[in-house]
Amino acid sequence: MVVLELSNLAQAFVMLFVVLDPIGNVPIFLTLTSGLTGRLQRRVASESVVVAASTLIFFAFIGWPLLNVLRVTLSDFKIACGIVLFIIAIEDMLLERKLFEGLERKRVAVVPLGIPLLAGPGSIATVMVLMREPFGPHIMFFAVLVNMVLAWIILVSGRFLAKFLGKEGMRVVTKILGLILVAFAIMLIREGIIAWAS
Repeated sequence: MVVLELSNLAQAFVMLFVVLDPIGNVPIFLTLTSGLTGRLQRRVASESVVVAASTLIFFAFIGWPLLNVLRVTLSDFKIACGIVLFIIAIEDMLLERKLFEGLERKRVAVVPLGIPLLAGPGSIATVMVLMREPFGPHIMFFAVLVNMVLAWIILVSGRFLAKFLGKEGMRVVTKILGLILVAFAIMLIREGIIAWAS
């Protein structure tokens, strides 16, 4: 039982981590906060993870009641989530992310850093899936909390990470996370189709 719980915790953490892709967001974070002092960069990072965490938890609880009103089943949603995550992963792996230009440096914590880079369609869909079996609210909270703390650490360490990994190193890590995300997306689609057909 404990092993199963730990397995679910680990799976939930990895599922959300690869969707959030904080390492892949470091170049965007550095671009949007260029010219700010270290203290202001940390403030922007803090505000962005708070906004993202609040958004994810909100949709985790309100998402399913909304789908019930629309008469969307868990199988339908798993298939839809899988397709969305698959598309996001393929775009991240094959296309270069467009940087957000022309934004005021101190006003980027909410948009685009908090939403949609961290709390986007993929991560919202993921936390909604984590609210259901075999996971549940406590595992969802764990995954969001740990991932947001980790995202904050990665963002505020962005300059060091970018220097240590280099441009190509950052790209390789993002591609690897993209492959993992593709695998999770296919798993969701497979589970949804099996449940729908049974």
